[in-house]
Amino acid sequence: NKPAIKNKAVVSTQSTGKPEGIRKLEKDLEMELGDDYILDLKKHYDLPNPDDKYDDIPEIWEGHNIADFVDEDIVAKLEELEKEEAMLEEAGVYESEDENLTDEQKEIRMKAGLIRKEKSIIRHQHRLNKHRNRTPMSERVIRKKQGIKRARSVSAAPEDVPMEVDAKFHTKKAKPGRDVSGLRDEKQVKVAKVLKKRSQIKMNQFGRAGEADRHISAKLPKHLFSGKRGAGKTQRR
Repeated sequence: NKPAIKNKAVVSTQSTGKPEGIRKLEKDLEMELGDDYILDLKKHYDLPNPDDKYDDIPEIWEGHNIADFVDEDIVAKLEELEKEEAMLEEAGVYESEDENLTDEQKEIRMKAGLIRKEKSIIRHQHRLNKHRNRTPMSERVIRKKQGIKRARSVSAAPEDVPMEVDAKFHTKKAKPGRDVSGLRDEKQVKVAKVLKKRSQIKMNQFGRAGEADRHISAKLPKHLFSGKRGAGKTQRR
């Protein structure tokens, strides 16, 4: 007969009351430590060297490690460069640059200056023409704008300073409607309304219902609501 196979963990549990070989979960650690518990995910990292688990993760940009390009002595090097530049300026190295130019380089610089000057002239001329091409304002519009400016200056002025403003600049006429536009006076408006009513009489007399008018031919069409009741329709009528 084949002997019974028992699991070692089950046997140890039966004998001691505590299972063996079961690792502690984070929940168990949290219950043990209480407020001192800190979630540590890095301890589970599987690395060749366990000491590297808590190293800082490198910052990668375009496939390069940024830490490789960090220079700790950058401030000292910058100060040295600034001192060197100051010494070169005092020695007049940059002032004698124009003297060392060749004739060709001087000609290129002269042409570049002329081009810059021509560009500035064209830009200035364009600004002048931009204002010149605007539609000229009529005297009525100019007077209206002047009236608005006067009204603003009055509102901005202190109370003890009296200022006179023309009332005609602040009156705003309502635009005439489209039915009266183009007519000279009230008489023409009345004649136009009468002619409009007369021309409509004949059209109203011969009016017919068109395709846009609402129409219901039959509320209960015969072909949809007649016929015998089929099987199973007794409960659903």
